Amino acid sequence: MKLLPHIILIAVLGLAPSLQAQVRETPATLGLVAGGNPQGYVQNSNDNGILFATTSGGAGQLITYDKIRGDGLDKLIRFEERVEALAEARALYAAEQYTEAAAAFGQVAREYAIILNVPQNFASEALFYQAESLRRSGRYALLAQVLNAPVAKTIETKLDQRYQKDLEFMKLWSLLGEENYEGLKAALAAYEEPVTGDAKLLATPNFVKLPTTQLAQLAFLRAKVFDNEGDQSRALDDYYRAFTLAYGNDALLSKLAMGQSMLIKSTDPKLQNAGSSVAAEMQSLAYMFSLRFGRNAMPEQFKKYAVRPAMAVPAAAPTAEEAPAEPAAEAPPAEVPAE
Repeated sequence: MKLLPHIILIAVLGLAPSLQAQVRETPATLGLVAGGNPQGYVQNSNDNGILFATTSGGAGQLITYDKIRGDGLDKLIRFEERVEALAEARALYAAEQYTEAAAAFGQVAREYAIILNVPQNFASEALFYQAESLRRSGRYALLAQVLNAPVAKTIETKLDQRYQKDLEFMKLWSLLGEENYEGLKAALAAYEEPVTGDAKLLATPNFVKLPTTQLAQLAFLRAKVFDNEGDQSRALDDYYRAFTLAYGNDALLSKLAMGQSMLIKSTDPKLQNAGSSVAAEMQSLAYMFSLRFGRNAMPEQFKKYAVRPAMAVPAAAPTAEEAPAEPAAEAPPAEVPAE
């Protein structure tokens, strides 16, 4: 059974090697079709089965997947170290420390490379979350490196459908990381509704119905395409759409979209006119940014705009003394008695 060399994993994951070496075996319990539930150690794996030893360091025996209970990817293989191995990386991810989480998940994938070909293995799960952490930390070039690595194929082939839609979107971000704007534009077109009837009047096509988090990603990515083409008007429309949709559920994406919007606004000559609509929009953007992310997180050149916009105050109703007197009602005409 052939194992992917450790040095190749280091290179393709874009990570520096850690002091901890790649594990040579990991404890697991199998549920066999015939032969009970042996406890032992997985020493290697491929698409056909696993190399399994009942004692640590003992001679391994190939057990093909058809001899393990379960259908498809749902094989009865329980890795004893799954929870412990992923604990630190999961804690960093939950704390939104995505840069640190990416490194921690990448280390798990590297150290447990021997199980990458096992159905539902946690090394491929770590690869998935490494990629997602890279996306959430804005390191799209590194994300592309991870997803283009041969080992990343195990996310598609060894993990179930729960991971596949997010992986589909990660691949869009990897195109951005490669600066492949033509490829990204073509890929985004698959998520746009057909332009027919009244939709022809829209500046940009609507997206198909998807969860809000995914629509926010699509809007931002399409804005980057428009921005790259020099179409700042349509880029702004999609940046606005992105930070509105992401405002409460994806802090980084909302921050990026608002930042890009302010960057475009800062190049508009009308910004110098304090009473212009451009100045008012810039002020609103900067103020919203400061409320959501803090003034210190804002680029220095935009801080001067981060003041609360003046709000229109409705005129107060007149007091009783100021109110004009209502004209006296005319008396009804007197009735004339009948003769």
